[in-house]
Amino acid sequence: MPTITLTKPFERHPSSVQNKTEAGLRWRVLIVDPHSSIREMIRMILDGYADLIEVAGEAADAEEAVEQAKAMAVDLVLMDAHLANGVEATRQIRQILPQVVILGMSAEYTPYLYNAMIAAGAVAFVRMEDAADHLFRSIVFAMCTYGPMHRHVHPAAPSVRHNAASFA
Repeated sequence: MPTITLTKPFERHPSSVQNKTEAGLRWRVLIVDPHSSIREMIRMILDGYADLIEVAGEAADAEEAVEQAKAMAVDLVLMDAHLANGVEATRQIRQILPQVVILGMSAEYTPYLYNAMIAAGAVAFVRMEDAADHLFRSIVFAMCTYGPMHRHVHPAAPSVRHNAASFA
């Protein structure tokens, strides 16, 4: 049986590029949470994956999140679902920047909150108590599934919008 040898394995995948910080090689993340201690904890978790993820910015409220998402080139937004107007900010970011992937995060999970975030445009939901164990894997899954390079939308497919109230 012949042996296949790759001369440049995974050349195009950002995680294969060791210790490089050039633009475009890492996913740029915006962390949105009203508590600086939570933002710092998330930053510390993500710093362990600096070869793949760059924290591009932080926001403490919904309005700041929308403005920063518009102003900087981010690939992913980690949105606190309990943030005042967090669901609306998620909806606005998805409308303005449809290529940006949004993950909802919260210390408390409720079906209503989950459904509201998903209906607004988040692609996944991570409980804060699970962040240390599951945040990185959730980000990789979301970016590899819903990131701009991986979307498979038929040109004739209609855009479907759901109202958060319809899930209550």
